[in-house]
Amino acid sequence: MSDEEIIGLLYHRDESAINALTERFGGLCLTLINGVLPDRRDAEECFSSVFMRIWSNIPPARPDNLTAYIAKIARNESLMLYRSNKSRRLDELVSFEELEASIPSVEGEAEARLTADLINGFLKEQPSLKRKVFMRRYWFADSISEISKRYGMSESAVVNMLYKLRRKLKTYLEGKDL
Repeated sequence: MSDEEIIGLLYHRDESAINALTERFGGLCLTLINGVLPDRRDAEECFSSVFMRIWSNIPPARPDNLTAYIAKIARNESLMLYRSNKSRRLDELVSFEELEASIPSVEGEAEARLTADLINGFLKEQPSLKRKVFMRRYWFADSISEISKRYGMSESAVVNMLYKLRRKLKTYLEGKDL
């Protein structure tokens, strides 16, 4: 089923939209959620919350890219649950704190959107491997050892690459007057 067909079902409040969403995007959601939430029960709760949020938001929202829209909701829901229940894995906490120091604090949705656009622009300028390592660490919350295995790098090479990327990102954002 196409994105437009699924969105159409949601607009008509057809409950089969949930089945279509789960079938098409369930794997993506679980991957993102499990990367943040270590507890299976938390992940299951979050999975349900993601689809309830989609049901609540569409309509009125009409996303241009349904995959990106759902991925963002899954990530945000898992991070909210992660923060609220205090069941944090040390490695995840460290990865969020690492990146937080490189990004200026933002107030309001407009500033957050601008900052996200600038980070995306920064990442587009990076070589493929650096972009992938950055995303695995700060979007999927992969551990350093998971990233090193995935890309056949030593852990110290991953740590060094991420350090340099964060410094570069901070300089890039400072140059944009954020």
